[in-house]
Amino acid sequence: MYRNSAKSILALALLAAAGCASVPERDLVLEDARMSVNAARSNPQIVTYAPAELDKAVATLRQADALAASGGRIGDVDQLAMLASQRAGLALEAARARNEEAALMEQRRANDAQLTANMSRRQADAAQIQAVNAQRQAEDAQRLATSMQPRADAYAAPAYDYRRRQNERLYEANVSYVRAVVGPPQQRCWVTREQVDNRGSAGINVPGAIIGGAIGGIIGHQIGGGLGQDIATGVGIVGGAAVGANVGRGPDGAVYTQNVQRCEYVPTSAGLDYWDVTYDFAGHEHRVQMMTPPGNTILVNAEGEPRV
Repeated sequence: MYRNSAKSILALALLAAAGCASVPERDLVLEDARMSVNAARSNPQIVTYAPAELDKAVATLRQADALAASGGRIGDVDQLAMLASQRAGLALEAARARNEEAALMEQRRANDAQLTANMSRRQADAAQIQAVNAQRQAEDAQRLATSMQPRADAYAAPAYDYRRRQNERLYEANVSYVRAVVGPPQQRCWVTREQVDNRGSAGINVPGAIIGGAIGGIIGHQIGGGLGQDIATGVGIVGGAAVGANVGRGPDGAVYTQNVQRCEYVPTSAGLDYWDVTYDFAGHEHRVQMMTPPGNTILVNAEGEPRV
């Protein structure tokens, strides 16, 4: 009986050992690759910036799972699993790099937009300053024009009230001088062709005459001796001067034509400003500016003020 029991226990042990040998062990390399790929698939950064690298990692993991399911060699399965893990890591690195590059580009665009805004603000400030300066210049010009208005009026004809007063006695005063006052004269210039005659003294070649006289004197001094020598020297000076004075003068070169500018002052075409009238009354000289020409006499009151 004990012998049969021992046989039964031994048989059970053998069966248990055989059962344990038939259960396959878990592939840790494949499991690690699956965790890496799943983590990459759940990472939105990788999904956004490295979708192509993620697709390669997922495809490699599927190849490893298919090879393991078909009973392939453990070494080949692990090799595919490690490749899938590497591709998942490359996808993560690519996603980080592209994310940083996108952040830099966004920062650069923001900086450019800020610079543009600053430039626009500076231009607006400069335009505002120019507008303020222009306004100040306009106000200064207006003040200057206002201040110059009385001074300009001072040069105009006085606007007196020459109307006769009621019951005012008038007298005749003799006019001694009348002057019509108009604007300043204008200069008018023109160009004409005129003949210039250089046959007079102005046409003499003075340097040639001096040099000719010196040479003639030297030659004449070589002739004869005593009084004859002095006469020859004088004749040589006169003759040499005459020859030198005509050097460079042709027979027809003394008279020629050239453009000559002529100018004259003519009265302005503007209208008459006023009449400056001087008259005598009660032994005193008076002056008045009138808009119409006076006669030989003008009417004045007892104080000598003109009346019309």
